[in-house]
Amino acid sequence: MALTKHDKAAEVCGVAGCGKEAERSISMKQFSKSSLKLEDAGARSARLCKEHYKEFKKETKSSRELDQYY
Repeated sequence: MALTKHDKAAEVCGVAGCGKEAERSISMKQFSKSSLKLEDAGARSARLCKEHYKEFKKETKSSRELDQYY
């Protein structure tokens, strides 16, 4: 039987040393552009809490703006 979204246990942030609840998930290709370090290097996607997602957005702002144009 498949689990519904509300039956899942809360995911935790994948950044090393953080144990907060994850709110966003981004691809490893996008995540590799930031200076954040993951606990699980073999993961397919990075789960980030609100604070780390905000930090990721600040670090990658200029590259994301350039990607919009091309």
